[in-house]
Amino acid sequence: MSNITSPDLAYLAGGFYSDWRKEIDAANLGFRCIDPHKENDQTACYRFVSGDLEAIEKVDFIIAYYPGGYTSHGMAAEIGYAAALKKVVFLIDESGVPDLFLVGLSKRLFTSIEDFVSWYRNRLERGKPIL
Repeated sequence: MSNITSPDLAYLAGGFYSDWRKEIDAANLGFRCIDPHKENDQTACYRFVSGDLEAIEKVDFIIAYYPGGYTSHGMAAEIGYAAALKKVVFLIDESGVPDLFLVGLSKRLFTSIEDFVSWYRNRLERGKPIL
């Protein structure tokens, strides 16, 4: 793992059914986000899958969000691909019952977006490594 105090680029992995991406963006944590919902062509699976994987290759880390209530196979695949590339994965799982395999692929588990934002800010303020 690297010792980056302030990474530049994050990939947002997770469903498109809530405003969680806006919450991450509104927190102003100092990194740019690749939001596949906005930046990749979502009209055909061969385009969005390849676009998503290419985006993951370019980022410093990924933030994976799982609110529970439905199975997010795409997010799980993105976490696996990122882990295979040795990318840092932060998993935010609000389901109450985190999937242990996904936790194992992640650097850190958070139970809410607020917990992630608070942890990230604290690390930045203290000059501690994020990744």
